[in-house]
Amino acid sequence: MIVEKNKIVSIQYNAEDDNGNIVDTNMDFEPLEYLHGHNNILPGLENELTGLQVDEEKKVVLNAAQAYGEFNPELVIEVSRDQFPEGADNLQLGTMVQSSDGLELIVTDIDHEKIILDGNHPLAGKTLHFTVTIKGIREATGEEITHGHAHNAHTHHHHSHNQADGSCGHGCGCSH
Repeated sequence: MIVEKNKIVSIQYNAEDDNGNIVDTNMDFEPLEYLHGHNNILPGLENELTGLQVDEEKKVVLNAAQAYGEFNPELVIEVSRDQFPEGADNLQLGTMVQSSDGLELIVTDIDHEKIILDGNHPLAGKTLHFTVTIKGIREATGEEITHGHAHNAHTHHHHSHNQADGSCGHGCGCSH
């Protein structure tokens, strides 16, 4: 069996930036299971995995545009400290705050007067060097294809049946 559209694929992956720093990985966790061909992972990565077999490893380099987008300077916002009513003293570099319109921003700089917030994805502007190993491939069920994502053991918690609406608790609306 090979990786192709509507297969459920399990992968272990490691992503490094140009300097060899690991920026994303699941090597210490369960493999990531996803439905191939439905843009559930970065499309540039998905395309490169098509046609691989179980236990194959592939190195994929995605530039920023193919990965999490170019860095957008317009998403970097400068605010004065007194705009934080609950006190800016609790803020630390790397703290995530939500703007009034729901944008997630990361605190990237704090000085006496100002706080710099950045709404870019933390990996925006970075070239990512992925090393991906295919751990498993299986046919997707009709339900998975309809919903456009994998329904794996981690999604269907054993306590999900207690929920009134019978969904799997991830908002995907799969009823039992």
